[in-house]
Amino acid sequence: MLEFKVNKPCLFADLVDQIWVMENPGEAIQLQVPPNQYVSLIIPLGRSSYSYEDRLVRTPQLEGVSLKNTTLSYPAGTKLLGIRFYAFGSYPFFQVPGKQLVNNSMDCPMSLEQFDILKKRIDEGGDALAVEAIEALLQELIEPKAAETIRVVRDFYQHFRWNDEASSIEDYCLQTGTNYTSLNRKFSRIVGISPKKIERLIKFRKSLCQLIDSPDKLTEISVNSGYFDQAHFIREFKLFLNHTPSEYQSLIKLADRETQIVNYNFRLL
Repeated sequence: MLEFKVNKPCLFADLVDQIWVMENPGEAIQLQVPPNQYVSLIIPLGRSSYSYEDRLVRTPQLEGVSLKNTTLSYPAGTKLLGIRFYAFGSYPFFQVPGKQLVNNSMDCPMSLEQFDILKKRIDEGGDALAVEAIEALLQELIEPKAAETIRVVRDFYQHFRWNDEASSIEDYCLQTGTNYTSLNRKFSRIVGISPKKIERLIKFRKSLCQLIDSPDKLTEISVNSGYFDQAHFIREFKLFLNHTPSEYQSLIKLADRETQIVNYNFRLL
């Protein structure tokens, strides 16, 4: 069973969703991670390694927004430190174009010196100081001009993630005086996908989390996630996971209830 310690950041809360430490004290585990709208910095601790789509990883990685299932494998004894950024959140720190990250994992553009300092801080202070060590690193890395560049993308994301699910992109642009062409250009540069795709991905993830955690019926999940009707919900869900919501619900029920791997998978990774 994977063990997680999850913390909300004190700094950069508009860019970073959570900071976590994951350990696998048991046998090797393979996970199918569903599409998600996050960018993650993954740092193997100690001599840990893991596999991303059958590629062995031992160095800090940036994992981008994903529009498809991703296979991750964790050997026994693996320990990882993760920083989960919102879709736009890593850009002020690393300035990696979004299109390089979508459906991909790449070596993080951190210097070896920065990485060694971070690992030393965590080794000396333990997991309890991991958040402080990460925030200290992010303070060193942030580029103010890049942080200003993502503002329009951040505002759009926050609206469709936490506010009115039923509003259209056209309504949003009209109400906020946002030029769609400029917005689309910035999304392509920073996130790597269009505003429409991120809006669809956010709706899908909302429905997915409710499918796992909520006792609501599929019709209620559809409405709560902002879909026009049940047919729209089923079509979009199948597009991302190649299963209808009811089919996927059946798969979840077959998962090992003791390990709750499926639940951890969706909530954290």
